[in-house]
Amino acid sequence: MSASTTRPFYASPGLNTETYDVRTAHDLVAQGLDRDVAFYIEEAKRTGGPVLELGGGTGRVSWALAEAGFDVVLLDLSEAMIERAEAKRSAEPGAVSARLRTVRADMSDYALDRRFQLAIAPFRAFMTLVTAEDQRRCLDTTRRHLESGGRLILHLFDPRLDLLVGEGPPNPDRGSVRHPVTGNDVRIAVLSRSVDLLRQVFEERWRFAESTAEGHLVREEEEVLRLRWTYRYEMRHLLELTGFEVEAEFSSFDRSPSVYGREQIWVSRAL
Repeated sequence: MSASTTRPFYASPGLNTETYDVRTAHDLVAQGLDRDVAFYIEEAKRTGGPVLELGGGTGRVSWALAEAGFDVVLLDLSEAMIERAEAKRSAEPGAVSARLRTVRADMSDYALDRRFQLAIAPFRAFMTLVTAEDQRRCLDTTRRHLESGGRLILHLFDPRLDLLVGEGPPNPDRGSVRHPVTGNDVRIAVLSRSVDLLRQVFEERWRFAESTAEGHLVREEEEVLRLRWTYRYEMRHLLELTGFEVEAEFSSFDRSPSVYGREQIWVSRAL
């Protein structure tokens, strides 16, 4: 598949979106991030609802918040991911289903008809904004959608320069998962990586290959992942510049203090 026909991450239905939940469940455990849903529920209980999730994807966090009793708006640019979130609605009780609304929109430029007590951008969704201008627009827009004193929680990875500036992808073989519908094996590989050190952006080309138990290739798809890394003091400055006061900065969902090379979990309050 040529670069010109390789599609952006999550842009279309396919193996990436179909296996997202099973892959993410594995990745969160492997990276020690599997307490994130409990963390967001704890913070929602402190803040109260309603809750806005930016880059909500398949509803992994939003549905858990709705089940915990909060009104939630899930916002995502990918129609394919929202379709996966909506597919879960039939499995929820009517009262839970009524608490979740999905909206297809760009997190850097959206307009909703309500304000929120809490906004969250879990599992590095904020990093899909690959310019500082889009990051600032997202924060400006989100602050306008928060009640006075409302809170924003962002989760980013803390950039490790030894991994970002090396040759090629640091972890090219991403293993395999079982397709939740077909039961086939889906193997994931990172084929290439390019890094723009000036813009703090990296681009990776991922391949998803589905095969039967006999080893027959069923589907093979490639998608491009683009993320922007942000340094801790840069992120703090962006938050303060857009009208937020940082209340806490953690490096894990166990609320451990900031440590280089772990996670950036920012809890801030709209002024």
